Amino acid sequence: MENTVAEEAPKSSIFSIKTQVGKEQNTADLLNSRAKKGKLDIASILVTPELRGYIFVEAFDEELIKNTIKTISYARNMLEGSIPIDQIEHFLTPTSAVAKITEGDVVEMIAGPFRGEKAKITHIDYAKEEITVELLESMVPIPITVRGDQVRIIKRKDDEKREER
Repeated sequence: MENTVAEEAPKSSIFSIKTQVGKEQNTADLLNSRAKKGKLDIASILVTPELRGYIFVEAFDEELIKNTIKTISYARNMLEGSIPIDQIEHFLTPTSAVAKITEGDVVEMIAGPFRGEKAKITHIDYAKEEITVELLESMVPIPITVRGDQVRIIKRKDDEKREER
């Protein structure tokens, strides 16, 4: 009987590349185009707005990535070693615009025709990521439905309960 050793597929690693702040997307686009032209084996590139000045690259050859970013003007350098996936997993799941909002919260409208107005949340539609608010300074309370990312919380309903105690 022959001993056959199953060949393992090459394992990718995640690397962090330091970029010029504000140029993360440009760096990722340039790296992606160089990868396509030079047939570099890059599995994915992650740009996240929460982490300015860095992008993450999933690739198979660390030295090849280091050499490639030397030719990209917005890329500064690559941090040593790879990053475990569990350290960046939270960047991969989108956060809901209405997740931290509760009925009764007072918000400020930050977009749309009612920008700058204060309103109280009367209903939340989690599936559509929309909220229904009533403007505080209007004569007649008219419900208005807006996207959850069009408001900024200025006073939580829970804060009122604490003040009453």
